[in-house]
Amino acid sequence: MIWLAAVLAVQAYDPLEREESTGLSLAGFRSTDGKVYGGGFESGVWIIGTPIFGEIYGHRLKNDYQGASYYSVGSTVRLMTRTVAAPFVGLGGSYNTITSERILADPFAREPDSRYWKGHAEAGLRWWLGARAEFFLEGSYRHHWTETGRPFNYGWFALEWGQRF
Repeated sequence: MIWLAAVLAVQAYDPLEREESTGLSLAGFRSTDGKVYGGGFESGVWIIGTPIFGEIYGHRLKNDYQGASYYSVGSTVRLMTRTVAAPFVGLGGSYNTITSERILADPFAREPDSRYWKGHAEAGLRWWLGARAEFFLEGSYRHHWTETGRPFNYGWFALEWGQRF
């Protein structure tokens, strides 16, 4: 009976009534020791009337710990105020897969670190610029950890530029 109530609740959810777009952005980042760097696209929504913010992203990163490049797809849930200067904290995760430089002899073999899950915690500030254009600039720090505590856990600083549509 509980599953039926959950299914009905999901079916009754209308994103147009409950979500507000926060736009699309371009992010650049670099780890504190310079061994991980890259960039990507991010897009988010606020739950209307709450400080709850959700974001999905795709990043391409160069990771000198493994001597390889990776593509990362993930999401973050934040608590973020709805003010011009909007501080935030959040938690999230991503799936990372190797894209270049280390060529696997057997493409179906699972080489250590060729694919892995990663979690993160973050804090930062989004600054909304202009009432009509609704551009924003965001600065943040994100600390990452991997599924098995590999020695390449790291933190990075990010700078993001975007626009709400």
